[in-house]
Amino acid sequence: MTSHAVKLKVIAGVPKDCSFWLEDDGWNGVCEELSLTVRGSSFEDAKTKMEAAPQAHIESVLRKHSAKRGKRCLTSIRTDRFA
Repeated sequence: MTSHAVKLKVIAGVPKDCSFWLEDDGWNGVCEELSLTVRGSSFEDAKTKMEAAPQAHIESVLRKHSAKRGKRCLTSIRTDRFA
């Protein structure tokens, strides 16, 4: 039997503890473990931005790495370690 590879994008959510607080001009959020900060007009806005921040950061790092190497960067994550 011939094996076939399937390529697809997978979005993996990783739960992280974050703190949010209200200031005069809106809500701030920080995820200290990942060194991420966000600002939002409401709590929900800040939370939504924090949920998107890790993926945006990883994509930025991969783009910079790929540009430095002059080729496309592929990553692999072993999911059996999380089962």
